[in-house]
Amino acid sequence: MRITSLLPDIQYQMQQSQQAMATAEQQVSTGLRVNQLSDDPAASANMVVSLAESANIDQYTSNVNSVLPRMQAAGSALSSVVSSLNSAISLGTSGANSDLQAAQMQSIAAEVQSDLSSVISQANTAFNGVYLFGGSETTTPPFVAASTTYNSSQGSVGSPLTAATPLTAGSVTTISDATTGQTMTFKAQAGDTIATLQQAVTNAVSAGTLSAGTAATINAQGQLSIGTNNASDGIVVSTDDAALGTMSADPTTAVSNAYAYVGNGAVNSVQVGDSLSVAMNLPGNQLFTSGANVIGSLTSLITALQSGDTSQVGTAVNSVSSALTYVSNQRVPFDGAINQLNSEESYLGQEKVTLTTQQTSLVGINLADAATNLSQAQLDNSAVLAAAAKVMPQTLLDYLH
Repeated sequence: MRITSLLPDIQYQMQQSQQAMATAEQQVSTGLRVNQLSDDPAASANMVVSLAESANIDQYTSNVNSVLPRMQAAGSALSSVVSSLNSAISLGTSGANSDLQAAQMQSIAAEVQSDLSSVISQANTAFNGVYLFGGSETTTPPFVAASTTYNSSQGSVGSPLTAATPLTAGSVTTISDATTGQTMTFKAQAGDTIATLQQAVTNAVSAGTLSAGTAATINAQGQLSIGTNNASDGIVVSTDDAALGTMSADPTTAVSNAYAYVGNGAVNSVQVGDSLSVAMNLPGNQLFTSGANVIGSLTSLITALQSGDTSQVGTAVNSVSSALTYVSNQRVPFDGAINQLNSEESYLGQEKVTLTTQQTSLVGINLADAATNLSQAQLDNSAVLAAAAKVMPQTLLDYLH
Protein backbone atom coordinates (compact mmCIF):
# COMPACT_ATOMS: atom_id res chain seq x y z
CA MET A 1 0.00 0.00 0.00
CA ARG A 2 1.33 3.47 -0.96
CA ILE A 3 1.22 6.03 1.82
CA THR A 4 1.10 9.69 0.81
CA SER A 5 2.58 12.19 3.29
CA LEU A 6 0.45 15.18 4.20
CA LEU A 7 3.39 17.08 5.69
CA PRO A 8 4.35 19.14 2.57
CA ASP A 9 0.80 20.39 2.14
CA ILE A 10 0.46 21.24 5.80
CA GLN A 11 3.80 23.03 5.82
CA TYR A 12 2.84 25.05 2.74
CA GLN A 13 -0.50 26.01 4.25
CA MET A 14 1.25 27.06 7.48
CA GLN A 15 3.69 29.27 5.54
CA GLN A 16 0.88 30.85 3.54
CA SER A 17 -1.19 31.43 6.68
CA GLN A 18 1.71 33.02 8.54
CA GLN A 19 2.54 35.23 5.55
CA ALA A 20 -1.08 36.39 5.31
CA MET A 21 -1.14 37.20 9.00
CA ALA A 22 2.18 39.09 8.77
CA THR A 23 0.83 41.10 5.84
CA ALA A 24 -2.35 41.92 7.73
CA GLU A 25 -0.37 42.98 10.79
CA GLN A 26 1.81 45.25 8.64
CA GLN A 27 -1.24 46.82 7.01
CA VAL A 28 -2.71 47.57 10.44
CA SER A 29 0.53 49.09 11.74
CA THR A 30 1.32 51.19 8.62
CA GLY A 31 -2.17 51.92 7.32
CA LEU A 32 -0.90 50.91 3.88
CA ARG A 33 -2.11 48.21 1.55
CA VAL A 34 1.09 48.39 -0.55
CA ASN A 35 4.31 48.31 1.45
CA GLN A 36 6.59 47.01 -1.27
CA LEU A 37 6.61 46.85 -5.06
CA SER A 38 5.55 43.21 -5.20
CA ASP A 39 2.37 43.95 -3.23
CA ASP A 40 0.85 45.73 -6.27
CA PRO A 41 3.26 46.62 -9.13
CA ALA A 42 0.73 48.75 -11.00
CA ALA A 43 -0.22 50.77 -7.92
CA SER A 44 3.46 51.15 -7.04
CA ALA A 45 4.26 52.57 -10.49
CA ASN A 46 1.39 55.06 -10.25
CA MET A 47 2.55 55.97 -6.76
CA VAL A 48 6.01 56.89 -8.05
CA VAL A 49 4.45 59.31 -10.54
CA SER A 50 2.15 60.78 -7.90
CA LEU A 51 5.01 61.28 -5.42
CA ALA A 52 7.05 63.10 -8.10
CA GLU A 53 4.10 65.44 -8.69
CA SER A 54 3.85 65.99 -4.93
CA ALA A 55 7.53 66.91 -4.79
CA ASN A 56 6.98 69.52 -7.50
CA ILE A 57 3.96 70.89 -5.66
CA ASP A 58 6.02 71.13 -2.46
CA GLN A 59 8.77 73.05 -4.27
CA TYR A 60 6.33 75.44 -5.93
CA THR A 61 4.59 76.00 -2.59
CA SER A 62 7.94 76.71 -0.95
CA ASN A 63 8.73 79.22 -3.71
CA VAL A 64 5.41 80.99 -3.21
CA ASN A 65 5.82 81.06 0.57
CA SER A 66 9.30 82.54 0.17
CA VAL A 67 8.49 85.17 -2.44
CA LEU A 68 4.98 86.29 -1.56
CA PRO A 69 5.83 88.04 1.76
CA ARG A 70 8.73 89.83 0.05
CA MET A 71 6.50 91.04 -2.77
CA GLN A 72 3.84 92.11 -0.30
CA ALA A 73 6.49 94.15 1.55
CA ALA A 74 7.47 95.77 -1.75
CA GLY A 75 3.83 96.49 -2.50
CA SER A 76 3.45 98.14 0.90
CA ALA A 77 6.54 100.26 0.20
CA LEU A 78 5.05 101.39 -3.11
CA SER A 79 1.82 102.34 -1.34
CA SER A 80 3.90 104.58 0.95
CA VAL A 81 5.62 106.09 -2.09
CA VAL A 82 2.21 106.94 -3.58
CA SER A 83 1.23 108.58 -0.30
CA SER A 84 4.42 110.65 -0.30
CA LEU A 85 3.85 111.77 -3.89
CA ASN A 86 0.27 112.78 -3.10
CA SER A 87 1.56 114.74 -0.12
CA ALA A 88 4.17 116.47 -2.28
CA ILE A 89 1.54 117.40 -4.87
CA SER A 90 -0.67 118.88 -2.18
CA LEU A 91 2.24 120.83 -0.69
CA GLY A 92 3.42 121.98 -4.11
CA THR A 93 -0.04 123.17 -5.02
CA SER A 94 -0.08 125.25 -1.83
CA GLY A 95 3.39 126.54 -2.67
CA ALA A 96 2.24 127.77 -6.07
CA ASN A 97 0.21 130.44 -4.28
CA SER A 98 1.84 133.78 -5.12
CA ASP A 99 0.64 135.29 -1.83
CA LEU A 100 2.95 133.14 0.29
CA GLN A 101 5.95 134.68 2.05
CA ALA A 102 9.49 133.43 1.44
CA ALA A 103 9.61 131.79 4.88
CA GLN A 104 6.40 129.91 4.14
CA MET A 105 7.83 128.68 0.83
CA GLN A 106 10.97 127.44 2.62
CA SER A 107 8.81 125.66 5.17
CA ILE A 108 6.85 123.90 2.41
CA ALA A 109 10.12 122.98 0.69
CA ALA A 110 11.29 121.36 3.93
CA GLU A 111 8.10 119.29 4.06
CA VAL A 112 8.61 118.13 0.48
CA GLN A 113 12.19 117.23 1.41
CA SER A 114 10.70 115.04 4.11
CA ASP A 115 8.51 113.37 1.46
CA LEU A 116 11.61 112.78 -0.68
CA SER A 117 13.44 111.25 2.28
CA SER A 118 10.45 108.96 2.82
CA VAL A 119 10.54 107.90 -0.84
CA ILE A 120 14.27 107.10 -0.57
CA SER A 121 13.62 105.13 2.60
CA GLN A 122 10.92 103.10 0.84
CA ALA A 123 13.15 102.66 -2.23
CA ASN A 124 15.76 101.16 0.11
CA THR A 125 13.27 98.81 1.76
CA ALA A 126 14.77 95.50 2.87
CA PHE A 127 12.91 92.32 3.82
CA ASN A 128 14.81 89.81 5.95
CA GLY A 129 18.06 91.47 4.91
CA VAL A 130 17.21 91.49 1.18
CA TYR A 131 16.90 94.89 -0.51
CA LEU A 132 13.79 94.75 -2.67
CA PHE A 133 14.42 97.36 -5.36
CA GLY A 134 18.06 96.75 -6.34
CA GLY A 135 17.52 94.22 -9.11
CA SER A 136 19.86 91.31 -8.40
CA GLU A 137 21.99 93.52 -6.12
CA THR A 138 20.15 92.62 -2.92
CA THR A 139 22.79 93.04 -0.19
CA THR A 140 23.29 96.83 -0.25
CA PRO A 141 20.89 99.81 -0.43
CA PRO A 142 20.15 100.59 -4.08
CA PHE A 143 19.92 104.38 -3.60
CA VAL A 144 22.77 106.35 -2.03
CA ALA A 145 23.42 110.06 -1.51
CA ALA A 146 25.34 111.58 -4.40
CA SER A 147 28.30 113.96 -4.57
CA THR A 148 29.96 115.72 -7.48
CA THR A 149 33.58 114.62 -6.94
CA TYR A 150 35.17 111.26 -6.13
CA ASN A 151 38.91 110.84 -5.59
CA SER A 152 40.77 107.55 -5.39
CA SER A 153 43.82 106.66 -3.36
CA GLN A 154 46.79 105.48 -5.39
CA GLY A 155 46.01 101.86 -4.63
CA SER A 156 48.99 99.59 -5.17
CA VAL A 157 50.76 102.07 -7.42
CA GLY A 158 53.84 103.51 -5.72
CA SER A 159 54.02 106.76 -7.65
CA PRO A 160 51.39 109.37 -8.61
CA LEU A 161 48.93 108.13 -11.19
CA THR A 162 49.22 109.25 -14.78
CA ALA A 163 47.11 108.76 -17.87
CA ALA A 164 49.50 105.95 -18.85
CA THR A 165 49.07 103.99 -15.59
CA PRO A 166 47.91 100.45 -16.47
CA LEU A 167 44.58 99.28 -15.09
CA THR A 168 43.99 95.81 -13.71
CA ALA A 169 42.47 93.55 -16.34
CA GLY A 170 38.99 92.44 -15.29
CA SER A 171 38.49 95.26 -12.80
CA VAL A 172 35.18 97.14 -12.86
CA THR A 173 34.61 100.87 -12.35
CA THR A 174 31.07 102.23 -12.20
CA ILE A 175 29.72 105.77 -12.25
CA SER A 176 26.06 106.23 -11.30
CA ASP A 177 24.55 109.56 -12.26
CA ALA A 178 21.71 110.96 -10.13
CA THR A 179 20.61 113.40 -12.83
CA THR A 180 20.38 110.98 -15.76
CA GLY A 181 19.41 108.04 -13.56
CA GLN A 182 21.85 105.84 -15.48
CA THR A 183 25.09 104.01 -14.68
CA MET A 184 28.25 103.73 -16.73
CA THR A 185 30.12 100.45 -16.18
CA PHE A 186 33.72 100.11 -17.36
CA LYS A 187 35.44 96.71 -17.29
CA ALA A 188 39.17 96.98 -17.91
CA GLN A 189 40.74 94.82 -20.60
CA ALA A 190 44.38 93.79 -20.85
CA GLY A 191 46.42 96.82 -21.91
CA ASP A 192 43.86 99.41 -20.75
CA THR A 193 45.17 102.48 -18.94
CA ILE A 194 43.65 105.37 -17.06
CA ALA A 195 43.51 107.17 -20.42
CA THR A 196 41.20 104.39 -21.65
CA LEU A 197 38.89 104.96 -18.68
CA GLN A 198 38.98 108.72 -19.28
CA GLN A 199 37.89 108.19 -22.88
CA ALA A 200 35.08 105.84 -21.72
CA VAL A 201 33.76 108.59 -19.44
CA THR A 202 33.85 111.06 -22.31
CA ASN A 203 31.95 108.62 -24.50
CA ALA A 204 29.33 108.09 -21.76
CA VAL A 205 28.77 111.85 -21.58
CA SER A 206 28.29 111.98 -25.34
CA ALA A 207 25.80 109.11 -25.12
CA GLY A 208 23.82 110.88 -22.39
CA THR A 209 24.54 108.18 -19.81
CA LEU A 210 26.45 110.73 -17.72
CA SER A 211 25.64 114.41 -17.28
CA ALA A 212 27.46 116.97 -19.36
CA GLY A 213 30.63 118.12 -17.64
CA THR A 214 31.41 114.75 -16.05
CA ALA A 215 35.06 113.83 -16.51
CA ALA A 216 37.90 111.72 -15.13
CA THR A 217 41.10 113.69 -14.48
CA ILE A 218 44.37 113.36 -12.58
CA ASN A 219 44.44 115.87 -9.73
CA ALA A 220 47.43 117.67 -8.20
CA GLN A 221 47.99 114.81 -5.73
CA GLY A 222 48.32 112.29 -8.54
CA GLN A 223 44.92 110.72 -7.80
CA LEU A 224 42.21 109.86 -10.27
CA SER A 225 39.37 112.33 -9.75
CA ILE A 226 35.94 111.69 -11.26
CA GLY A 227 33.41 114.47 -11.00
CA THR A 228 31.15 116.94 -12.74
CA ASN A 229 31.53 120.70 -13.08
CA ASN A 230 27.81 121.21 -12.45
CA ALA A 231 27.21 121.61 -8.72
CA SER A 232 23.60 120.45 -9.06
CA ASP A 233 24.56 117.12 -10.67
CA GLY A 234 25.35 114.20 -8.42
CA ILE A 235 27.34 111.03 -9.06
CA VAL A 236 28.44 107.95 -7.15
CA VAL A 237 31.65 106.17 -8.13
CA SER A 238 33.10 102.80 -7.16
CA THR A 239 35.95 100.62 -8.40
CA ASP A 240 37.67 97.39 -7.49
CA ASP A 241 40.80 98.22 -9.48
CA ALA A 242 43.88 97.81 -7.26
CA ALA A 243 45.78 100.34 -9.37
CA LEU A 244 43.25 103.04 -8.46
CA GLY A 245 42.30 102.17 -4.92
CA THR A 246 39.01 102.98 -3.22
CA MET A 247 37.01 105.89 -4.59
CA SER A 248 35.78 108.22 -1.85
CA ALA A 249 33.37 111.12 -2.14
CA ASP A 250 34.53 114.64 -1.37
CA PRO A 251 32.16 115.57 1.50
CA THR A 252 32.24 119.22 0.48
CA THR A 253 30.63 118.35 -2.85
CA ALA A 254 27.57 116.51 -1.51
CA VAL A 255 24.52 117.42 -3.57
CA SER A 256 21.40 118.19 -1.58
CA ASN A 257 18.47 115.87 -2.35
CA ALA A 258 20.49 113.99 -5.00
CA TYR A 259 20.54 110.20 -4.94
CA ALA A 260 22.11 107.78 -7.38
CA TYR A 261 20.95 104.26 -8.15
CA VAL A 262 23.70 101.68 -7.59
CA GLY A 263 21.62 98.54 -8.14
CA ASN A 264 21.00 97.00 -11.55
CA GLY A 265 18.11 96.44 -13.91
CA ALA A 266 17.70 92.69 -13.36
CA VAL A 267 14.14 91.38 -13.08
CA ASN A 268 14.14 88.19 -11.04
CA SER A 269 11.50 85.51 -11.57
CA VAL A 270 10.37 82.44 -9.63
CA GLN A 271 8.84 79.19 -10.87
CA VAL A 272 5.52 78.53 -9.13
CA GLY A 273 3.99 76.01 -11.52
CA ASP A 274 4.91 73.55 -14.26
CA SER A 275 4.52 76.30 -16.85
CA LEU A 276 4.14 79.37 -14.65
CA SER A 277 6.83 81.78 -13.48
CA VAL A 278 6.22 85.17 -11.88
CA ALA A 279 8.39 88.30 -11.92
CA MET A 280 9.16 88.92 -8.26
CA ASN A 281 10.68 92.41 -8.27
CA LEU A 282 10.74 95.84 -9.87
CA PRO A 283 14.25 97.33 -10.28
CA GLY A 284 14.61 100.70 -8.56
CA ASN A 285 15.90 102.48 -11.65
CA GLN A 286 12.75 101.43 -13.52
CA LEU A 287 10.55 102.67 -10.69
CA PHE A 288 12.20 105.81 -9.36
CA THR A 289 14.52 107.29 -11.99
CA SER A 290 13.13 106.16 -15.34
CA GLY A 291 10.00 107.43 -17.01
CA ALA A 292 8.69 110.44 -15.09
CA ASN A 293 11.65 110.20 -12.65
CA VAL A 294 10.11 110.20 -9.18
CA ILE A 295 13.26 111.34 -7.39
CA GLY A 296 14.10 113.95 -10.01
CA SER A 297 10.61 115.44 -10.00
CA LEU A 298 10.60 115.77 -6.20
CA THR A 299 14.05 117.35 -6.27
CA SER A 300 12.86 119.85 -8.88
CA LEU A 301 9.85 120.72 -6.75
CA ILE A 302 12.08 121.34 -3.72
CA THR A 303 14.39 123.55 -5.78
CA ALA A 304 11.44 125.51 -7.21
CA LEU A 305 9.96 126.07 -3.75
CA GLN A 306 13.30 127.22 -2.39
CA SER A 307 13.65 129.69 -5.25
CA GLY A 308 10.19 131.14 -4.58
CA ASP A 309 9.30 131.10 -8.27
CA THR A 310 5.62 130.09 -8.32
CA SER A 311 5.71 129.41 -12.06
CA GLN A 312 8.52 126.88 -11.59
CA VAL A 313 6.63 125.40 -8.66
CA GLY A 314 3.57 124.85 -10.86
CA THR A 315 5.68 123.14 -13.51
CA ALA A 316 7.37 120.97 -10.86
CA VAL A 317 3.99 119.96 -9.40
CA ASN A 318 2.94 118.76 -12.84
CA SER A 319 6.13 116.67 -13.00
CA VAL A 320 5.38 115.08 -9.63
CA SER A 321 1.82 114.36 -10.82
CA SER A 322 3.27 112.60 -13.86
CA ALA A 323 5.57 110.65 -11.57
CA LEU A 324 2.58 109.58 -9.48
CA THR A 325 0.77 108.35 -12.59
CA TYR A 326 3.92 106.52 -13.69
CA VAL A 327 4.34 104.71 -10.36
CA SER A 328 0.65 103.81 -10.29
CA ASN A 329 0.97 102.30 -13.78
CA GLN A 330 4.08 100.35 -12.74
CA ARG A 331 2.20 98.92 -9.78
CA VAL A 332 -0.57 97.40 -11.89
CA PRO A 333 1.39 94.36 -13.19
CA PHE A 334 3.22 94.04 -9.87
CA ASP A 335 -0.02 93.92 -7.89
CA GLY A 336 -1.33 91.50 -10.50
CA ALA A 337 1.63 89.21 -9.82
CA ILE A 338 0.86 89.30 -6.08
CA ASN A 339 -2.77 88.37 -6.78
CA GLN A 340 -1.57 85.60 -9.06
CA LEU A 341 0.66 84.23 -6.32
CA ASN A 342 -2.21 84.29 -3.84
CA SER A 343 -4.35 82.33 -6.31
CA GLU A 344 -1.53 79.92 -7.05
CA GLU A 345 -1.02 79.33 -3.33
CA SER A 346 -4.66 78.26 -3.01
CA TYR A 347 -4.44 76.11 -6.13
CA LEU A 348 -1.27 74.37 -4.93
CA GLY A 349 -2.89 73.66 -1.57
CA GLN A 350 -5.85 72.01 -3.29
CA GLU A 351 -3.55 70.05 -5.60
CA LYS A 352 -1.66 68.77 -2.58
CA VAL A 353 -4.92 67.53 -1.03
CA THR A 354 -5.90 65.87 -4.32
CA LEU A 355 -2.56 64.09 -4.66
CA THR A 356 -2.61 62.97 -1.03
CA THR A 357 -6.08 61.49 -1.56
CA GLN A 358 -4.88 59.80 -4.75
CA GLN A 359 -1.87 58.31 -2.97
CA THR A 360 -4.05 57.01 -0.16
CA SER A 361 -6.36 55.32 -2.64
CA LEU A 362 -3.39 53.76 -4.46
CA VAL A 363 -1.56 52.24 -1.52
CA GLY A 364 -3.63 52.95 1.59
CA ILE A 365 -6.13 50.77 3.35
CA ASN A 366 -9.12 51.49 5.53
CA LEU A 367 -8.10 50.70 9.10
CA ALA A 368 -11.41 48.98 9.82
CA ASP A 369 -10.87 46.73 6.80
CA ALA A 370 -7.28 46.12 7.89
CA ALA A 371 -8.45 45.10 11.36
CA THR A 372 -11.03 42.75 9.86
CA ASN A 373 -8.38 41.24 7.57
CA LEU A 374 -6.06 40.71 10.53
CA SER A 375 -8.79 39.03 12.57
CA GLN A 376 -9.61 36.71 9.69
CA ALA A 377 -5.91 35.95 9.09
CA GLN A 378 -5.50 35.06 12.75
CA LEU A 379 -8.54 32.72 12.62
CA ASP A 380 -7.23 31.08 9.45
CA ASN A 381 -3.81 30.65 10.98
CA SER A 382 -5.30 29.10 14.11
CA ALA A 383 -7.25 26.63 11.95
CA VAL A 384 -4.15 25.65 10.00
CA LEU A 385 -2.17 25.15 13.19
CA ALA A 386 -4.96 23.01 14.65
CA ALA A 387 -5.01 20.84 11.53
CA ALA A 388 -1.24 20.55 11.62
CA ALA A 389 -1.33 19.47 15.24
CA LYS A 390 -3.46 16.49 14.24
CA VAL A 391 -1.44 15.54 11.18
CA MET A 392 2.15 16.17 12.26
CA PRO A 393 2.30 13.51 15.10
CA GLN A 394 1.01 10.64 12.88
CA THR A 395 3.49 7.87 11.92
CA LEU A 396 3.53 4.82 9.62
CA LEU A 397 2.23 2.70 12.48
CA ASP A 398 -0.82 4.97 12.75
CA TYR A 399 -1.63 4.30 9.11
CA LEU A 400 -1.00 0.52 9.47
CA HIS A 401 -3.23 0.43 12.50
